Amino acid sequence: MERINPKRAQTQSPDIQRAAALCGLGALAYLAAESALSGLLGPPVEGLPPAAGELVALGKNLLALAAPFLLVLACPPGAPVRLRRPRRGMLPVLFVLFWGLTMAGNLASSGLRALLGEAGSAELADAPAALVWLRLALVPAVGEELLFRGLMQGYLRPWGSRAAVWGQAVLFALLHGDAPACLSALLSGLTLGLCAETSGSLLPGMAFHLYNNTLTLLSQTGAGSAWVQPLLLFGLPAAALVAWAIKPGRPPRLQGTGAGVLIRCPGYGLAVVLLAMQMLHATFT
Repeated sequence: MERINPKRAQTQSPDIQRAAALCGLGALAYLAAESALSGLLGPPVEGLPPAAGELVALGKNLLALAAPFLLVLACPPGAPVRLRRPRRGMLPVLFVLFWGLTMAGNLASSGLRALLGEAGSAELADAPAALVWLRLALVPAVGEELLFRGLMQGYLRPWGSRAAVWGQAVLFALLHGDAPACLSALLSGLTLGLCAETSGSLLPGMAFHLYNNTLTLLSQTGAGSAWVQPLLLFGLPAAALVAWAIKPGRPPRLQGTGAGVLIRCPGYGLAVVLLAMQMLHATFT
């Protein structure tokens, strides 16, 4: 008589399968909504004030985020990660880990762009700095953490904590466009997922995500005093490293298997294939 693996039987249950498929469908809905809104709104209207154009772009981003939220929330298959006080003693080690992997991802992304012969980041609109920061830093930091690390990672947790972190990070990365951007986003998504899983809260990830987005904007625009960017880039990580050395916290650990187990769910696997095809198209066309 064949013995049944309890873990494999669990991942084959309809509710667990539906959870993974719904997460993949949510990622596709995010991409479809963003593409449709970009097509409908078109390029900025000539003569439109920069602030008005930035508000239109902000509205597009909010509507695009709303599409996967409505889809996933329409039929919730699990328990999301919530906004709550994070576990004590975790923040310094998590921030150092986030900083290190994010910097490594940025360097790897820059190297890959050089190999592909691609140009750097696009120019930003000449709009009020507060509106640009709101659209490109704050809204993604809050909205994407709620969607990917909150809903999706929470719904994938029955597959195991490693699968949950990897599963949302793969979807998060593949929505970032071309291969260099996806590579950087993958490392960031993994670290942000680790933050949510080990701290039990979305708040650290939101703060770290906002930190990274703000730092990217400062490097692109050159805004702020000359000391602000070095302080954010090196001062905060150094302070976190000192705090960790004074009172070491336990290194974060995950249980279970990686994202490969999610391939058992056809809905999730199909979404990854479609998103990967879009990434390759963005990279080589």
